[in-house]
Amino acid sequence: MKFYGFISNGSTAALIDPYGSVDWLPLPRFDSPSVFTRLLGGDDAGMCSIVPTEACTASQAYVEGTNILRTTLSCGNGRLEITDFLSVGRSELRRLVRSDVPFEVHLRPRFGYGLVAPAVSPDNRGVLFRNPLGEEALLFTIGSHSGTQVLFEDALSGMWRLPKGSYDIILRYVGDSRRDLTETAQAVAQEALQAEEDLAAEREHRTYQNNLRYWRNTTRLNYDGPFRKAVERSLLVLRGLTYRTTGALIAAPTTSLPELPGGSRQWDYRFAWIRDGAYSAEALLSAGDRAATRRFIAFMLECVDLQGKPFQAPFFHVDGTLIRGERDLDWLRGFLDSRPCREGNAATGQLQLDIEGDFLWVVYRYIKESGDKESLSAWWQLIRAIVDWVAENWQVADASLWEFRGQDAQYTHSKLMCWVALHYGAELATMASEDALALARKWQATAEQVRRAIEERGFDHRSGHYTQAFGDGGKLDAALLMLPLYGYCDAREERFESTLAAIERELVHGHWVYRYASDMLGAAAFPFVLSTSHLARVHILRGELDRAEELLRGLIGSATDLGLLAEHCDMESGNPRGNFPQAFSHLGIVMAAVELDAARQRLRMERK
Repeated sequence: MKFYGFISNGSTAALIDPYGSVDWLPLPRFDSPSVFTRLLGGDDAGMCSIVPTEACTASQAYVEGTNILRTTLSCGNGRLEITDFLSVGRSELRRLVRSDVPFEVHLRPRFGYGLVAPAVSPDNRGVLFRNPLGEEALLFTIGSHSGTQVLFEDALSGMWRLPKGSYDIILRYVGDSRRDLTETAQAVAQEALQAEEDLAAEREHRTYQNNLRYWRNTTRLNYDGPFRKAVERSLLVLRGLTYRTTGALIAAPTTSLPELPGGSRQWDYRFAWIRDGAYSAEALLSAGDRAATRRFIAFMLECVDLQGKPFQAPFFHVDGTLIRGERDLDWLRGFLDSRPCREGNAATGQLQLDIEGDFLWVVYRYIKESGDKESLSAWWQLIRAIVDWVAENWQVADASLWEFRGQDAQYTHSKLMCWVALHYGAELATMASEDALALARKWQATAEQVRRAIEERGFDHRSGHYTQAFGDGGKLDAALLMLPLYGYCDAREERFESTLAAIERELVHGHWVYRYASDMLGAAAFPFVLSTSHLARVHILRGELDRAEELLRGLIGSATDLGLLAEHCDMESGNPRGNFPQAFSHLGIVMAAVELDAARQRLRMERK
């Protein structure tokens, strides 16, 4: 199905609708207020569209191996092609237009999530849109073939009619100071002139070629299995969700896309969640990108607090600073009339016990696979502080990985991840130095206490399976699928087998998996995309490779026409639900595909 396209430059991201309208763009960072917010508030909330003057049909595709999007609008007398990218290293949107027909450019920026109309100042080189309530501005210009004069004087209309031809449309974000504005205006004007010269001489567009090479160079696969195209797109999404300055990995580039249209399940995910980032870093590691994994680990360790809980919050801004709650954006009507729209996330104040284990697992995998003892030595005191805290606090109730509000309990998955932190913390201690062996024994002993608690209180004998929380009467939770994925148990062990059977009976529908039956807001409306890949990975561990492949094919087949997935999916309509695109969903494809390919290779070797 058709939905939005996603582009990124590693600092921010934009969503572009199937007809080429830029409907979402925060600037200058992923977690900044947006200047185009049509996605959540309609035309008046800001957008940039390019429209032929006659009726057309539309198609979209990514330039191969990149996060550069091409929209083709086919008309009766020709076609219009838009190539969109966010310039790497700059707060800038570039739109390259090649058109056989006349067209219009509609530009309506609005600062502060669509709330603030700009002050508009045109001159003969372009237009300056200034935020009257802040120190920021947008510079806009159009480079064209020589001989085509673009007039900017009537900028208040926000519309320009242009004849057929080739154009370079530039929109750059800049701090609103006299020096910044003067220097940037000169630079943009010069770049527009250079674009005119390139276009007139039919030379390669230099900025475009540089960005093309960047994406293709950063996405080198060590996977050549049957799902190569889906794995490549998923890795490009993960790299597009990486904040280049710090190596932070964000959960999604959007806020307030609803899980259930018309409901209240919509959240802001534009932050560096420890859990989501750790899962993403593991997927990048599995695909062979040790450098990205190391950068993520180093970033998260810079956020560790030595005076209390190591990670003060479950997530951070992309620069590592804490998020202060959430607020409703009451002036926005919401996507599909789903309110409220939100900035920030109140889950920042929750206690979530799984995140230390999520993080230490990927540290363990990185050190194990890279042999990078130098980094382990540099990180050791911070790692020790994390494991020590878990050893002292694993019995506390928490909100779980699902971030239940007002429902703290002894969640089985949270205890599993405490076990992971302690068990693999002990493994890291044995790798660190002989002086840490006593710590390793101490942590492993505590890990066994956690295991006994899970086996005694997290397994319900009446229902015959592990449960979502201790003593909850046998509630199921798809997070229980992760028990064998972290080496806690064998995937064919009797207690897990009965749990798997119950999950497949009650939470699985075709290739879709619901994460649980209900929560504090009522019944779970749609399946959780990541859980399908968890189920596939469990079947890989069990040697049931055909079933795993069936699940993975179903998951990939449910992506949009551009290969993108949201957090949830409407099984009936196929529409994406929740924030989009979601790192969880794409990292799951990478993990399942890589592990399935490795399992099939092992099987072929055994048969020789």
